[in-house]
Amino acid sequence: MEDQQVGLIMLLLATFIFVYYTIWTFVTPFIADDNILQYFFLPRYYAIALPVVALIVGVCLVTSFIGFVIIKSASKKKGKKN
Repeated sequence: MEDQQVGLIMLLLATFIFVYYTIWTFVTPFIADDNILQYFFLPRYYAIALPVVALIVGVCLVTSFIGFVIIKSASKKKGKKN
């Protein structure tokens, strides 16, 4: 797959997620609970819980990566001194 195709797939996925989340958070609260559209969405609790969990996981991954890079660069500097 070329880079442009991968970029297009990522753009389409991000667009779908944005539209889905926007409808989930801004439209479904005003639709009756027994409407068929409500069956396509999780309970509204998850509209807050899922982004919070994703944010926590993302921050942990970035922090771990930075720590790994700092440890690796410190061990390289230590190896050069000896």
